[in-house]
Amino acid sequence: MAPDRLARTARLNRNRVACAVVACLLAYGVARLLVAGIAAGTAGTDRVHLGQMIALFGLPVMVVVGFGAWKRHTGLLLVAGCGGLAVGLRLFAA
Repeated sequence: MAPDRLARTARLNRNRVACAVVACLLAYGVARLLVAGIAAGTAGTDRVHLGQMIALFGLPVMVVVGFGAWKRHTGLLLVAGCGGLAVGLRLFAA
C-alpha cells in the first residue's frame, strides 16, 4: 500500500474511534438529562423509574445513531438535538 493510502486509513480509523467516544459520552449525557427531566415533578419514585427505563432503552439507540450515521457527524448532531430536547423537558418541568 502507498504511504498516502496508509495515512488516510489511519486518519479514518482515528476519526471513527473519536466519533464513537463522543457518541457514547453524548448519549450518556442525554440519558442522564432524560432521567432528570422526567423525574423533576412531584410524583415520587414512579417517575424516576419511568425515566430510568426510558434512558436505559434509549442509551444504546443513541450510541448507534450517533456513531452509525452515513453522513459526517449527522448522528452526533441528532443525539445533541435529543439532548437539547431533554434540557427543554427539564426546564419545562421545573
